[in-house]
Amino acid sequence: MNTENRHNYYEILDLTENATQQEIYAAYEKAKMTYSAENKALHSVFSSDEASALRTLVEEAYEVLSNNTYRNIYEKRMLANTFAEDDLSVEAIKTASANLFERANPPTITTQAPQSSHAPAKDLEFENEIANKKEWNGADLKKVREYRDLSFDELTDITKINPWYIAALEEMDPANLPVEVFVRGYVVQIAKALGLKDKIVADSYMRLFRKKIEN
Repeated sequence: MNTENRHNYYEILDLTENATQQEIYAAYEKAKMTYSAENKALHSVFSSDEASALRTLVEEAYEVLSNNTYRNIYEKRMLANTFAEDDLSVEAIKTASANLFERANPPTITTQAPQSSHAPAKDLEFENEIANKKEWNGADLKKVREYRDLSFDELTDITKINPWYIAALEEMDPANLPVEVFVRGYVVQIAKALGLKDKIVADSYMRLFRKKIEN
């Protein structure tokens, strides 16, 4: 691993800049095993602190390169050659992504009616539909999120999933999502947050998602 530039994420994962998402995931898994605390050979080369720092770099590299939005921001900053080293960090890339998301999804200003002391009545017909639904896609998740009156940011607070990913999951947009195993994990978390049967939701969502990838 070349760590002379700690934010050269392609070098950290030993990848070329045209690497596919599958190649990025494979390189990440390989790097995790190589720098694992359980790898005894590692201790003869690095101290425990150095090995821990290397594992952190691997996680940072994967977090940026596995997210197409983060990756695009990162590559543009690398190519521009006018950004400081700190501008290439995970935190800086996330901040830039959040700013882009806010500009693309400005808050809607509404005049709020006086709050009632009673919770809003449920749509019993829709609740019944949710309870018995067997096939789920991204649009269905969006419909339930909006019915539960949850914004992207509120759902992010609950699930810790980046709002860009939530939007991409609702659009079923493979280009802005990581490999399938992570997609399924995100769907499970969102389903639980929305009070849905997570296994049914995830199984049916992933069937449709795979068909979309194949097409």
